[in-house]
Amino acid sequence: MEAKLRRRLQIEESLLKQYFPTFRVQDLYGGPNPGAVGKLRTQSGKEYAVFLKLGQFPDDAPKMYVVSPKLLNHRGVSMTTYGASAVMHTLNGDEHGNTQICHYSGRFWNPRKTLYLCVMKGRLWLEAYEAHVRTGEDIDTWLGHMS
Repeated sequence: MEAKLRRRLQIEESLLKQYFPTFRVQDLYGGPNPGAVGKLRTQSGKEYAVFLKLGQFPDDAPKMYVVSPKLLNHRGVSMTTYGASAVMHTLNGDEHGNTQICHYSGRFWNPRKTLYLCVMKGRLWLEAYEAHVRTGEDIDTWLGHMS
Protein backbone atom coordinates (compact mmCIF):
# COMPACT_ATOMS: atom_id res chain seq x y z
CA MET A 1 0.00 0.00 0.00
CA GLU A 2 1.45 3.34 -0.98
CA ALA A 3 2.37 5.83 1.74
CA LYS A 4 -0.16 8.45 0.55
CA LEU A 5 -3.06 5.99 0.81
CA ARG A 6 -1.82 4.69 4.18
CA ARG A 7 -1.77 8.26 5.51
CA ARG A 8 -5.26 8.94 4.15
CA LEU A 9 -6.57 5.80 5.87
CA GLN A 10 -4.96 6.83 9.15
CA ILE A 11 -6.79 10.16 8.91
CA GLU A 12 -10.02 8.36 8.00
CA GLU A 13 -9.66 6.05 11.00
CA SER A 14 -9.07 9.02 13.30
CA LEU A 15 -12.24 10.70 12.02
CA LEU A 16 -14.25 7.50 12.40
CA LYS A 17 -12.98 6.98 15.96
CA GLN A 18 -14.18 10.45 16.88
CA TYR A 19 -17.80 9.87 15.82
CA PHE A 20 -18.10 6.09 15.59
CA PRO A 21 -15.70 4.78 18.26
CA THR A 22 -16.21 1.10 17.44
CA PHE A 23 -14.88 1.54 13.89
CA ARG A 24 -11.33 0.79 12.83
CA VAL A 25 -9.50 0.43 9.55
CA GLN A 26 -8.20 -3.11 9.16
CA ASP A 27 -5.28 -4.31 7.07
CA LEU A 28 -3.95 -0.76 7.01
CA TYR A 29 -0.53 -2.02 5.97
CA GLY A 30 -1.50 -3.94 2.87
CA GLY A 31 -3.33 -7.01 4.16
CA PRO A 32 -5.59 -9.10 1.94
CA ASN A 33 -8.91 -7.52 2.97
CA PRO A 34 -8.56 -3.77 3.53
CA GLY A 35 -11.65 -2.17 4.93
CA ALA A 36 -13.31 -0.43 7.82
CA VAL A 37 -15.24 -2.47 10.37
CA GLY A 38 -17.40 -1.50 13.30
CA LYS A 39 -20.81 -1.60 14.90
CA LEU A 40 -23.72 0.77 14.56
CA ARG A 41 -26.54 1.05 17.08
CA THR A 42 -29.95 2.29 15.96
CA GLN A 43 -32.46 4.30 17.98
CA SER A 44 -34.21 1.04 18.89
CA GLY A 45 -31.00 -0.18 20.54
CA LYS A 46 -30.26 -2.90 17.97
CA GLU A 47 -26.64 -3.30 17.00
CA TYR A 48 -25.36 -4.11 13.52
CA ALA A 49 -21.83 -5.06 12.43
CA VAL A 50 -20.83 -3.27 9.24
CA PHE A 51 -17.91 -3.80 6.86
CA LEU A 52 -16.76 -1.28 4.27
CA LYS A 53 -14.70 -2.99 1.61
CA LEU A 54 -12.25 -0.36 0.42
CA GLY A 55 -11.44 -1.62 -3.07
CA GLN A 56 -10.08 1.41 -4.98
CA PHE A 57 -10.87 3.92 -2.23
CA PRO A 58 -10.67 6.93 -2.32
CA ASP A 59 -11.11 6.97 -6.10
CA ASP A 60 -14.17 4.71 -5.82
CA ALA A 61 -16.77 4.47 -3.09
CA PRO A 62 -16.24 1.53 -0.75
CA LYS A 63 -18.80 -1.27 -0.78
CA MET A 64 -20.77 -1.39 2.47
CA TYR A 65 -22.12 -4.64 3.90
CA VAL A 66 -24.16 -5.44 6.99
CA VAL A 67 -22.44 -8.60 8.23
CA SER A 68 -24.35 -9.24 11.45
CA PRO A 69 -27.09 -9.97 12.04
CA LYS A 70 -28.20 -11.28 8.67
CA LEU A 71 -30.90 -8.91 7.49
CA LEU A 72 -34.42 -10.15 6.88
CA ASN A 73 -37.23 -8.18 5.29
CA HIS A 74 -40.62 -7.60 6.91
CA ARG A 75 -41.71 -11.11 5.83
CA GLY A 76 -38.62 -12.82 7.26
CA VAL A 77 -36.88 -13.34 3.89
CA SER A 78 -33.20 -12.43 3.38
CA MET A 79 -32.67 -8.87 2.18
CA THR A 80 -30.16 -10.23 -0.34
CA THR A 81 -33.10 -11.51 -2.42
CA TYR A 82 -33.70 -7.91 -3.53
CA GLY A 83 -30.28 -7.80 -5.22
CA ALA A 84 -29.75 -4.39 -6.77
CA SER A 85 -32.96 -2.61 -5.83
CA ALA A 86 -33.59 1.12 -6.12
CA VAL A 87 -36.63 1.01 -3.82
CA MET A 88 -34.76 -0.92 -1.13
CA HIS A 89 -31.45 0.96 -1.60
CA THR A 90 -29.53 -2.31 -1.85
CA LEU A 91 -26.95 -3.73 -4.21
CA ASN A 92 -26.00 -7.34 -4.84
CA GLY A 93 -24.90 -9.09 -1.65
CA ASP A 94 -21.54 -10.77 -1.22
CA GLU A 95 -20.54 -14.45 -1.31
CA HIS A 96 -21.25 -14.72 2.43
CA GLY A 97 -24.90 -13.70 2.13
CA ASN A 98 -24.37 -10.21 3.51
CA THR A 99 -26.62 -7.38 2.38
CA GLN A 100 -24.86 -4.58 0.49
CA ILE A 101 -26.18 -1.11 1.27
CA CYS A 102 -26.35 1.48 -1.50
CA HIS A 103 -24.88 4.60 0.11
CA TYR A 104 -23.32 6.57 -2.76
CA SER A 105 -24.10 6.35 -6.44
CA GLY A 106 -20.86 6.23 -8.40
CA ARG A 107 -21.72 9.43 -10.23
CA PHE A 108 -21.92 11.34 -6.93
CA TRP A 109 -18.71 9.93 -5.48
CA ASN A 110 -15.43 11.81 -5.52
CA PRO A 111 -12.13 11.23 -3.68
CA ARG A 112 -12.90 14.02 -1.18
CA LYS A 113 -15.74 11.98 0.35
CA THR A 114 -14.87 10.25 3.61
CA LEU A 115 -15.53 6.92 5.25
CA TYR A 116 -17.29 8.91 7.97
CA LEU A 117 -19.90 10.03 5.41
CA CYS A 118 -20.34 6.44 4.24
CA VAL A 119 -20.86 5.18 7.78
CA MET A 120 -23.32 8.00 8.50
CA LYS A 121 -25.33 7.01 5.45
CA GLY A 122 -25.19 3.39 6.59
CA ARG A 123 -26.57 4.44 9.96
CA LEU A 124 -29.48 6.23 8.27
CA TRP A 125 -30.10 3.21 6.06
CA LEU A 126 -30.35 0.97 9.14
CA GLU A 127 -33.02 3.25 10.65
CA ALA A 128 -34.99 3.03 7.39
CA TYR A 129 -34.46 -0.75 7.32
CA GLU A 130 -35.97 -1.08 10.80
CA ALA A 131 -38.93 1.04 9.71
CA HIS A 132 -39.35 -1.32 6.73
CA VAL A 133 -39.38 -4.35 9.04
CA ARG A 134 -42.03 -2.70 11.24
CA THR A 135 -44.30 -1.45 8.44
CA GLY A 136 -43.56 -3.43 5.27
CA GLU A 137 -42.99 -0.17 3.38
CA ASP A 138 -40.03 0.03 0.98
CA ILE A 139 -36.88 1.65 2.33
CA ASP A 140 -37.38 4.25 -0.39
CA THR A 141 -40.28 5.57 1.72
CA TRP A 142 -37.73 7.03 4.16
CA LEU A 143 -34.61 7.52 2.05
CA GLY A 144 -34.54 9.69 -1.02
CA HIS A 145 -32.25 9.22 -4.00
CA MET A 146 -29.35 11.53 -4.70
CA SER A 147 -30.02 14.11 -7.37
